[in-house]
Parts: sequence; structure tokens; C-alpha cells
Amino acid sequence: MIKSLFGFSPDLAPFAGKTPAEQATILRAWGCDAVFGGYQAPGFVEAVHAAGMKIYAEFGCFFGESWWQTLPASRPITDTGEPLQNEGWYYAVNPATPEVRWERLEALGRLLADHALDGVWLDFIRWPCHWEVPEPYLPRTSFDPDTLARFSQATGAALPPGDARTCARVVLERHESEWTAWRCQQITAWVAEAKAVLQRIRPDAILGLFGVPWRLADRAGAILKIIGQDYRALGQYVDVFSPMVYHRMCGYPPVWIGEVVREVHELSGKAVWPIIQSVDKPDRLGPAEYGECLDIALGQPASGVVVFTLAGVLDEAKLAVTQARFNGR
Repeated sequence: MIKSLFGFSPDLAPFAGKTPAEQATILRAWGCDAVFGGYQAPGFVEAVHAAGMKIYAEFGCFFGESWWQTLPASRPITDTGEPLQNEGWYYAVNPATPEVRWERLEALGRLLADHALDGVWLDFIRWPCHWEVPEPYLPRTSFDPDTLARFSQATGAALPPGDARTCARVVLERHESEWTAWRCQQITAWVAEAKAVLQRIRPDAILGLFGVPWRLADRAGAILKIIGQDYRALGQYVDVFSPMVYHRMCGYPPVWIGEVVREVHELSGKAVWPIIQSVDKPDRLGPAEYGECLDIALGQPASGVVVFTLAGVLDEAKLAVTQARFNGR
């Protein structure tokens, strides 16, 4: 059972001013087996490994305001024919854009070559949706001419000439199953390429994926229709799935965490390390409830847990809960 913390920073209060070896000793004393972050400092990486822990990186895939500015064609077009609007900090990018797909693979290769990582977790590896709320907006995307042309060529679906709204209506009324399958394949194919990059550059590292925590029956199949994450297909390439079961952000009770974990494991056939929230969002998450979430996440069929974030457990009571659960007490 791997117990890991997400978001290490040497500037956080317990670690500031300490040597990498001292920082790693603190993490190990807490019962930590792995940490996300800090890999930019070779001395910390060495200390983590010397302490018998693993070090992982998060890698963001298809999002970012800079893409909208430098490559406007990457901005998704909705079924209304209008460009998708940002939701706060979230600027979604069309995953089918060739330039984005290529650049992200190149960036992943550089990350793996430059740092002694034990694994990389793909994040924002989906079609557009800001899902971390109880009632998310579920946009239908992307109906720009280039994406539609690639879909038509790949599937043989005949699309009429016309504007994006007209084409979207035809696609969703006549070809929705093909459209859903093709969009899922765009995500799966990129993950397959990412796996190939990892195996070429750092073959001993593992590939993880931060997944949207929706089951097949949720929101009329939105995990496939909107998000494009097909856990059955992705299981061919991903070593560890980490559904982002932020129960408070999503408006669910803690028991929901186990339900999502079980389905992701059944669909993918791979290891599942759920990532649970420790942060007080949208309101206060007390230590008792946080402990309940840890207990569920550390149960079967999960084989590990990731806590989001390390900073969120520095509250005295939550840190005590974390240490107790991580150390098996």
C-alpha cells in the first residue's frame, strides 16, 4: 500500500531551512512512501531515494491560457458554434490539435530526460470540462472544421457543409456513438504515445493518470461522452490510475470514494491509488472526516493513496491523522 503526498515544496513550514536529507527524514517519519513534487532539486531527489521513498511528477496535458494566445485554433468550439469560455483559471485546449499533441509529447520527453523520476502522472488528460464542482458545466466540443475533418476521415461519417452549429447537430443526432468513440481514442492514442516516450527514456518509471472521478452511469455517460477517458482502453498503457475523488468539492459523502475506486479498478484492471482531498474546499474539512476518507482510500481494491495536498495536512489535527493512518496506527 503506497502512501503518498502531493505538492511537496521546500518552502513549506516543516521543511524550510532544512537540508534535503532532513526533509526526507520528516516525510519518512510521517509514514510517507512517495512524494509528488520537489524533483527539480537533485539533492532532494537523492535524499528521497536514500530514505527508501519514490518521487513522482505531475504532467499537465491539454489546458493553458497561453495556447489560446499562441495557437487560437486550439481553443475548443462548442456545439453552439462559439468558442469555449474559460472557467476561472481553467482554459481548456482541444486534445485533437496536432501541434498541442506534439508539443506535449516533446515536453514530457524533456521532463523524463532531465529528472530522475520514478513515475509521471498525466493530468488534464481529457476533453474540456471543469468538473471539480457538484454540478459541472458539460460542454460538447470540439466542432471546428479541422477536428470535424479528422473525425470524418477516420470514421467515414458524412458531414454536410455548413457552420459549426449545423455540423454539431448532425454529429450529435446521427453519429454520437462514433463521435464518442473517436474522441476517447484521441485521448487513449496520446496516452499510448506518452507511454512509449516513458519506456524509451526512463523504462523503470511508471505512468500514472489523474482521472475524472465519474462512473459510467454518472451524468448520462459523461466520462466517455464529455471527458473521453475510457478506462478499459487506457488500462493497456497506464500503470496506476488515480481518480481525483475530491468528495467535498464534488458534493459527495466519503463512501463515494470507494465506489469510484472499485469501478475504475474493475474497468481498467490496473492498480488504483485514489487521490483524496485534505484541503478545506469549498469549506472546512475536519480531521475526523478526513480520516474517514483515508480509511476508505486505504481499503481494497486500492493499492495506494495520494493526498491532495501536502500543505493541506499541515493542520496539526490532520497531520496527526495522516501520520496515524500512514504508519498503520
